[in-house]
Amino acid sequence: MNRNDLAREAILYTLPLYETARMQAASSPRKNTEGLFADPAGGPESKRRWANVFSHTRQLLNAKDRRVVTPNTDTLYTSTWIDLSDGPLLLHTPDTGERYYVLGLLDFYTNPFAHLGTRLNGNAAHTFFLHGPGWQGTPPAGTLPIECATPTVWLIGRILALPHEDLAPVHALQDAFRLTTLQGEPAARIVTCSLHGQDKLGDAATFVQVVNRQLAINPPPADETADLARFAVMGIGAGLDSSQADLPLLQQTLTEILSELDAPASSDLEGGWNASVEVTDHYGRDWFTRARVARCYIGLLGTQEVIYQMAHRDSQGRPLDGRHRYRLRFAPGGLPQVDAFWSLSLYRKSDYLFVDNPLQRYAIGDRTAGLCDDPDGGLTIWLGHTSPPQTSNWLPAPADTFYVALRLYLPRKVHQNGHYNYPLIERVNDSA
Repeated sequence: MNRNDLAREAILYTLPLYETARMQAASSPRKNTEGLFADPAGGPESKRRWANVFSHTRQLLNAKDRRVVTPNTDTLYTSTWIDLSDGPLLLHTPDTGERYYVLGLLDFYTNPFAHLGTRLNGNAAHTFFLHGPGWQGTPPAGTLPIECATPTVWLIGRILALPHEDLAPVHALQDAFRLTTLQGEPAARIVTCSLHGQDKLGDAATFVQVVNRQLAINPPPADETADLARFAVMGIGAGLDSSQADLPLLQQTLTEILSELDAPASSDLEGGWNASVEVTDHYGRDWFTRARVARCYIGLLGTQEVIYQMAHRDSQGRPLDGRHRYRLRFAPGGLPQVDAFWSLSLYRKSDYLFVDNPLQRYAIGDRTAGLCDDPDGGLTIWLGHTSPPQTSNWLPAPADTFYVALRLYLPRKVHQNGHYNYPLIERVNDSA
């Protein structure tokens, strides 16, 4: 393999480590539940954060929220960065009644290796025994053991919430999620992140420094160590530093890969849609898809829990642009088939975030109030920057390129088997 190809493989393999490290810095709390700072004297430049401490979004996300790319506006997020370097921990979950929830556990390489919640465990209270790779022993009686693929794990929970409901009961559920030691003590500990949350990917020297540190903290599985050995000649590997790296080649390769990942994806399904990311608990050796998800859609769960159907282009293959108007019509009886809920969200392509708009609407779905059905019972949704004559079914877009994500929580077999016909995204005359 020539050096250019090797550099490409090395960056694609390790890019999720950088993006996960950035998310850890952006979303780990600086204060614990008692209000104590991880670094009281460090100020905003400090990289010290709390691990094993939950943080919660108390309202549905909107255009002001900028920490998570391609977020949803269907659930309240409950998350924590779990550190198992000192040994196993207990995760306590409450009885959520009739309310859907899922706790997605992602290793530091963004593989969604476990899904805890309604689908697999029901909504009763549980205690999960979380242990790192290589742990041996007997889990405590009455616990559900979960083997974690890396010592650092991102737990990102989603609890269904309605736009105008009283959220106090949901907040109470969020506060009932806990991490403790095996002795029942709080598991909170202080860790030092590899960078700042605002440190966007782009500089090769910083990239090498961050991923090499994470390769030491969160080693790859044994069957991938041979790949890491090959990357060492590029200066990428645990214990190496940027002075040993081929920085000019890595910078050129990183720039090319970012341009490739950020380009509007080509449609590979009819109507403008992209085939959903086919992952259940591990990406295997599909490093390109894993890097693309880490860059654009970090935090995706497995398709058995959620199918994410993305579209960056219209039915004619043209990039979606809010300066035009688009029609997306579900035929009568043709709405998505799910056992939880579905929603269609819209994002600005330049930063993968929601778009501020006069309706303060970021998604349309099966819980959206006031939608107007077509005379034949179908449902038409309008996309674009300019308001249509009737705004009840309008999903506002920026006056620029955008993309949409159709989320299907607990999708039925017609979606999982690829037999569902997704609606065309048709560009129409602006006066339509």
